[in-house]
Amino acid sequence: MADLLVSGGTVISMDGARRVIADGAVAVTGDTIVAVGPRAEVEAAHAAPKRIDARGKAILPGLIDGHAHAGHGLVKTMGSGDSAAWSEACRIIYTLASPPEFWRAEAALAALEQLKFGITTSVMLLGGGDSIGRVDDPAHGDAHVAGVNAIGIRRIMVLGPTRPPFPRPYRGVDGTVRDVAFEQQAETIATLVERHHGKGRITCATLMPVYREATHDPAKVAEIEEQGRVIRDIGTQAGTLFHQDGHRSGSIEMADRMFGLLGPDAWLSHCTDLTEEDIATLVRTGASVVHNPSAIAAVRGFCPAIAMMDAGVTVMLGSDGTAPDRSTDMFRHMFQAMRYHQRAARDESLLPPGKALEMITIDAAKGLGMADRVGSLEVGKQADIITVDLHAPHMLPANMPVHRVVYFAGGGDVRDVVVAGDILMRDRVVPHVDEAAVREDADGATAAMLAQAGLSAMVAEDPGWGRTRRG
Repeated sequence: MADLLVSGGTVISMDGARRVIADGAVAVTGDTIVAVGPRAEVEAAHAAPKRIDARGKAILPGLIDGHAHAGHGLVKTMGSGDSAAWSEACRIIYTLASPPEFWRAEAALAALEQLKFGITTSVMLLGGGDSIGRVDDPAHGDAHVAGVNAIGIRRIMVLGPTRPPFPRPYRGVDGTVRDVAFEQQAETIATLVERHHGKGRITCATLMPVYREATHDPAKVAEIEEQGRVIRDIGTQAGTLFHQDGHRSGSIEMADRMFGLLGPDAWLSHCTDLTEEDIATLVRTGASVVHNPSAIAAVRGFCPAIAMMDAGVTVMLGSDGTAPDRSTDMFRHMFQAMRYHQRAARDESLLPPGKALEMITIDAAKGLGMADRVGSLEVGKQADIITVDLHAPHMLPANMPVHRVVYFAGGGDVRDVVVAGDILMRDRVVPHVDEAAVREDADGATAAMLAQAGLSAMVAEDPGWGRTRRG
């Protein structure tokens, strides 16, 4: 006797054999998958009180977003495409104009977006850039976790300090502005890791800023080394992963050689314009990469994802979302990744759809140290399952299901979402969430943030009518 059957659809298992099973089924007991196979066989062996009729749908493992930013969900419309102004606004907001209520409302909105896009596991840095973390007081991280838990997806909350010089001004929960030293930020990170890592569907990771500039100042090197040891020790003692955001042009080799930050528990984002030494460092240390093909960083530089994968590096995809020009729709980012590399090499054979799908399922799970739990539909793994409509006009004719899912589906084609055996969305309805209340809370928190930050002018829209360039 199982608890749940998802049956009648085309199972795209992402298991070791990459089985695609027409008229297949998945049986779930508790939070665990107990059978995957042809519908007739699974249903004969497993009755269940709960069922999802997947006829006309693809059945896949839940999608994984390997890199995104908490907070961005309420600032993504600001700036009319001026990325420098937008980044500066994020710095102001995340340090001086974002009380706990902001982080709770944003987390619920962003998690609801991801749930409805079929993302069951997501990485979120608690803040923007590589070093604008909201780590002055645990209240903000607590609020973020509360918002995510109200929706029910899995979250890896990434926590890291700002970059020197210290102290850094933050507006506290009592409304006063105080200078916050590295030591207080590290204490906040340690508290949040202890409080939330491995609790329910929340895990944590630690982060250090990326140092791209070569430095010959022994005092600065010593400061960075010491801070890196402190942050790494927090994560090591708790068994967390380690992340860095924004590597490029020699910084990976530098992070390992000068600061000893890398290892098989590390995954690094963007990774553009890498040197041969950078790629060799990834291979030697076992660190993984999250490629963000839709991000501005991928415009300003080139991520050699194909070369890294050919060298044996695990590469996943991330949305880097949300942001002024992108959502967290991983179907969109898959297609962007394929065209990005095909156009760069003038080679349409690169990054076939099967590999792209691996990069948001089983490869992402491997890179995040979760391949024994999620990323594929296999007996013994957690029951993170989604269905995708295959009968919409843009999804026909009814052949080549993997091709159709990767090339033609969008986040809005996800119909059902199961996380750890719990049905969180059925036929696009999220019954445990008052979506109107989530929207209302988000709008209220946004208005309060704009007023406190004095940045209301940044939501004046300039679409660029009649111009071929912004500005």
